[in-house]
Amino acid sequence: MRRAMKARRAAAEDRPLRDEKIFQNFISRFGNAGDRYFVYMSFGSEADTHRIIAELMRRDKRVYLPRTKGKEMELVRYTGQPLVRGAFGIAEPGGEAEEVFPEVCVLPLLAADGECRRLGYGGGFYDRYLAERGKTALKVGICYDFQIVGKIPAERHDVPLDAIVTDARIFCRGTTEE
Repeated sequence: MRRAMKARRAAAEDRPLRDEKIFQNFISRFGNAGDRYFVYMSFGSEADTHRIIAELMRRDKRVYLPRTKGKEMELVRYTGQPLVRGAFGIAEPGGEAEEVFPEVCVLPLLAADGECRRLGYGGGFYDRYLAERGKTALKVGICYDFQIVGKIPAERHDVPLDAIVTDARIFCRGTTEE
């Protein structure tokens, strides 16, 4: 499923239009959901987070980006500093990591279902982080609507999302808004 979803996402020619709709849906629903946001830095064919990050910063929200450290993630406050390629080729911020408990976590995914279960990349970085430091945070996944599937198999260690924002709708666990 991971390989198929990566290929489908990469083949979507209308990603800029879909990204704009995701941006609008996310900001209208979650743009004022807290003051501390942990947001992944999108790369490749992932749903774009660059505009979301810029808008949150414009609203004077504190934005933290992940940086990998071995098998764990640490958070670094992003203020516009240069980014460097990390272990997986993903842009990561320089600077000191902070021990912070974000109020909103924006997570990447390859596929998700209507029960707010997510299929990640398989490394478990976000599940480990959420189990330890993100328990009280609002957990929001963003993706293209075609990444929503019938059912994602879940294991005990998988942390469910509270909401999923797509270009067509917003799922909050137990409900869907078109």
